[in-house]
Amino acid sequence: MILSRPDLIKAWKTKQIRFLPDISEEQIGLSSIDLRLGYVSTRLKKSKRTIRPAAEGFDPTHLVENYQHERSNLIIRPRQFRLALTLERVSIPGFLAANVQGKSSLARAGLAVHITAPHIHPGFTAPIALELYNHGPWTLEFLPGRDLVCQIIFFKVSTNIPAKQAKSLGTYMDQATPFPAREHGEKSRPLTKVDWKQDPLWKALQKPFDWKVDTHASRLDEEFA
Repeated sequence: MILSRPDLIKAWKTKQIRFLPDISEEQIGLSSIDLRLGYVSTRLKKSKRTIRPAAEGFDPTHLVENYQHERSNLIIRPRQFRLALTLERVSIPGFLAANVQGKSSLARAGLAVHITAPHIHPGFTAPIALELYNHGPWTLEFLPGRDLVCQIIFFKVSTNIPAKQAKSLGTYMDQATPFPAREHGEKSRPLTKVDWKQDPLWKALQKPFDWKVDTHASRLDEEFA
């Protein structure tokens, strides 16, 4: 169930959903809350290497450049990709999850604020990372700390997630930059190495196929030729 404006206002005023710095009531819409652009952005460096970002404990520190925008605006040129953070640090309770989405007025100008990762888990606490891409022909300019660039939508989950579990399984908790090292909770969890040669499907594919001709289908092909 998506929270509507009365539920959002109640959750905000009772501190069930918290923002730092705090939002104003004018940022709360019919079923979402608008968030402002923060003062940090990240640019991915070009690399001749093949990058495996899904690797356990992947650390992109040497592959990105972070920028502070206290005295400058964020400029995104056509077909340019930049990462950014929301101004607001969002704290989500264990009984809610959220999605971050773009704003229709900015989408009309060609701006996407997330690529494929809008979901935010229960218990998350941090600024929200934005994956900004300019699909349009215009060079776009945004004022950090002021411009509303995205909206967050809250859902009720079926079962409350305890804070300890959210902390141990959540990723990018308390992120200070848009692309930090990927870890689960305080410590990355070891993954079991899989021997793909023991996979039943792989074993089955090693056996020769017994090809059989479907004579009935062949006759149909001849009839309708």
